[in-house]
Amino acid sequence: NTNTSTNESSVPVFGSSERLRSVAVVPGNVVVSDTETITEFQVVEGSNGERLKATCRIAVYLTPNPNSREGLLWQDVNGKAVAFFDYEMD
Repeated sequence: NTNTSTNESSVPVFGSSERLRSVAVVPGNVVVSDTETITEFQVVEGSNGERLKATCRIAVYLTPNPNSREGLLWQDVNGKAVAFFDYEMD
């Protein structure tokens, strides 16, 4: 999912998001993890479009497995993210 716009100072802004489910199968166990990455890229003012800065947020979700403790916790949080990690990139 992407979105391009300008902010109050008319600097171009580009946003993207990605939702990812990874599944690891090991003997006797399956590990599933759900994450969402949202990144906003912005042209640095005065750089003539040659420099970008970005803000990235990674959200971590529990998985809805009714046969595990994590599945019960997933119900408690109504499927919402349980951890956020924010990064600034220049």
